[in-house]
Amino acid sequence: MTFTLYHNKNCSKSRACLEILKKHKIDFQVREYLKHPLTISEVFDIFEKLSGDQENLLRKTEKVKSLDNLAKFIFENQKKLQRPIFFNGKKYFICRPPERVLDCIIK
Repeated sequence: MTFTLYHNKNCSKSRACLEILKKHKIDFQVREYLKHPLTISEVFDIFEKLSGDQENLLRKTEKVKSLDNLAKFIFENQKKLQRPIFFNGKKYFICRPPERVLDCIIK
């Protein structure tokens, strides 16, 4: 199973999550989504498989009027995506606090 960390190197929480995974010698891929933007189908996949409420995908400083517009907004404004996001092969998790990533790993 392939684990993926959706990472923003400018985010302290994302960097902390990355370090936790490395420290625990977890085999994972890093997806720097600002360098290699998500496709609209990837955004919808995150929506479908997210553990938790979809509105939590947007950073707290941002407001979107409806969930119908949220996927499109995130696709067009990927800097506004909450981070870090970890995919364990089945579900996506917002890892805030970063230590939550260890609870997301399927053993």
